[in-house]
Amino acid sequence: MLQGGEHVARRGKKLDDELREQIKAHYASCGNLNETARKFRASWSTVKKIVAANPDSFHKLREQKKHEHIEKSWSVIHAYIDRLHDPELIQKTNARDSAIVAGTLWDKLNREKELAYKGQEIELKRRELEQKNKAPETPNVKIYLNALKGEYQDSFIYNC
Repeated sequence: MLQGGEHVARRGKKLDDELREQIKAHYASCGNLNETARKFRASWSTVKKIVAANPDSFHKLREQKKHEHIEKSWSVIHAYIDRLHDPELIQKTNARDSAIVAGTLWDKLNREKELAYKGQEIELKRRELEQKNKAPETPNVKIYLNALKGEYQDSFIYNC
């Protein structure tokens, strides 16, 4: 149902498939249950049920929207970079503004690398914590006794 240009979810009425898909698409683009519920005048729990009903398709839709957003952002960035190559613009721009543009572009381009490094760092810390929280392995006492008696073996073996 349309009311004031917005779809309305009515209490006790089953939502049609088109409205469900619109709710999924809006949530995929904004990621906010409350905002989606307000837009479609549905309860928060209804939106949550719709989103949770098919998590695999929702995940794909969210990734698709994310990819579309990234593509659109890159097209805008490329348009501005092309504009920066204009000789007239370069002549009109002072050194401070040029430095700001160059620094901002540098930061944005290197942000992805920083995030990848942080992800690797977090993974290493997670592994370290797992190792610390693991119960210590109990050594094979016979090997130590044999080593003390002079019956040295090439390596120490631990029981698992």
